[in-house]
Amino acid sequence: MYIIFVSLALVGTQLIEEIFSQAVRFAVTNWRTGVTFEQMLNGLACPGDLSRELLPAIEHELNKRNCSGAEVRAFAWSQPFLKLEAVFQPSELPDTPINFCPVPDAEGTVLARVSAIACLAIINSASVSYGSENGGDLFVNLVVFPPGRGKFTEKSADKMTGHTDGVTFPLRGYSDPVNERIAPSPDFVCLSALRNPNEVPTTVMPLERLMERLSSEHIKELQKPQYIIGSQLTFRDGMVEILGDELEVDDAQLIFPMNGSWWIRFSHSTTQIAEIGQKSAQEAMDALKKACAECVIAVPLQPGDIALVNNRIALHGRSAPGKEFGGQTRWLLRTYGLDVSDLAPGQWHEGSTFMLYP
Repeated sequence: MYIIFVSLALVGTQLIEEIFSQAVRFAVTNWRTGVTFEQMLNGLACPGDLSRELLPAIEHELNKRNCSGAEVRAFAWSQPFLKLEAVFQPSELPDTPINFCPVPDAEGTVLARVSAIACLAIINSASVSYGSENGGDLFVNLVVFPPGRGKFTEKSADKMTGHTDGVTFPLRGYSDPVNERIAPSPDFVCLSALRNPNEVPTTVMPLERLMERLSSEHIKELQKPQYIIGSQLTFRDGMVEILGDELEVDDAQLIFPMNGSWWIRFSHSTTQIAEIGQKSAQEAMDALKKACAECVIAVPLQPGDIALVNNRIALHGRSAPGKEFGGQTRWLLRTYGLDVSDLAPGQWHEGSTFMLYP
């Protein structure tokens, strides 16, 4: 059962999302007419340069619609998620892949990736990856895996409970207590829909709604450094390869006061209390999980849609996509967005303009 909260500003929200979608669609479509397919692929290899190339055109399209990049940015950073409809045309697609990587190079997948980079660029968010996840590829396929991949197969076909991505990485503005090279977790999770025949929804749990369901005592407990956060499944092998071991955060807090509001880092599957018997810490985390179950918003994406989930002020997951794989089954692309203005040089992988450490 999904509980959908209707904002008093819903009409305004829908309008600015529509303007955002139109501006990116028109700008990318016009850009596409002047480049070859090979030039499109070259652009994806340097997402920062591509962002700078596309930004003036997007700003122009926004201005034509009596909007500005500043307004879109302020709006995007205040929302738990944006659903941008019909941003690109997912044409000439091959069968749905059966692994995270690589993303096949086809007209539809390239337009999806360029459009995602454009959407992130206009909200002052660089398109980034992490070297410890899927080899550092900037975009990955979110698909159902065939039998034989163990936990990866099981997880790809099952529902996904609320979490923030890159949960063991520090929030932007903070440092890892052991290794200062470790880059922050992403600000945004960007999902581009190529196929979704059964309308399997992405799910979002806004932090504001969660906080309303937590007592003041629960909130105090969740701010204390009394939790352990383990690496999420897709990061584990890469962490071992780069760091020598899985990244685990001891003495972690889960919610953070931030400029009069709150930020969160949490994963249902990898977070536990630091010491057995910490009753108040466990009760607070259980209350957070209960609030998540009560505050789920279903966001079904149609082919051509892009969702931007704010990884600071929302948890996200999905309903179970089922066990069918390949063919014409569900296929999303995912990348991350981050304000990289304060990153140190060592927090990037050497030789890459988009891959963060570890």
